[in-house]
Amino acid sequence: MTSKKEEIIYKASLLIHSLGYTNTKLSDILTSSGIGKGQFYHYFTSKQDLADAVVEYLIGNMKHDIFDEILDRPIAPKLRLNQMLDKLCAMQFENQAQSGCALGNLAIEISENEPILRDKVASFFKQWEEKIQRALDELQQQRQLDTNLDTAKYSQAMIAMIEGAILLMKNKQDIQVLYDITDVIRTEYNLNEE
Repeated sequence: MTSKKEEIIYKASLLIHSLGYTNTKLSDILTSSGIGKGQFYHYFTSKQDLADAVVEYLIGNMKHDIFDEILDRPIAPKLRLNQMLDKLCAMQFENQAQSGCALGNLAIEISENEPILRDKVASFFKQWEEKIQRALDELQQQRQLDTNLDTAKYSQAMIAMIEGAILLMKNKQDIQVLYDITDVIRTEYNLNEE
């Protein structure tokens, strides 16, 4: 059973994902969660405090879905990267290509004004880069990727392509954009099965 605090965090995460952090008002959170201000302040000191919990929740979900379930598994690097791309596409398909990447959206929105939240999101993206770089390093060792490539730069580029694809997909409201760009990633990084 989910606690009331966890339910509030979950409901707030949905609102922030669809409306953005700035546009999500405390009244929206109260209505969505079915609570009053007193109960809200029992669990959180402010909207900022709740936002911190939401960021932790979103990062925890992504770490579970992308890191634990895929990138940290002891399977072939090409398979890990393909499964990651498949999972990211499935997540956006489930969301009907409408709201984009929750952490990517937050990264754009909070980068200037919320340094604590920005640092948490940046830390997640850095860990993601490192896990992709590890897979690319393994592909180089197996001679399945050009050994002259700078895998640190290429891991950043892969994430930039993914997040850019999700942004374009969101803007066009068309999941095919993400599918097309993940196809380009698979070709560029030699991930297509032989």
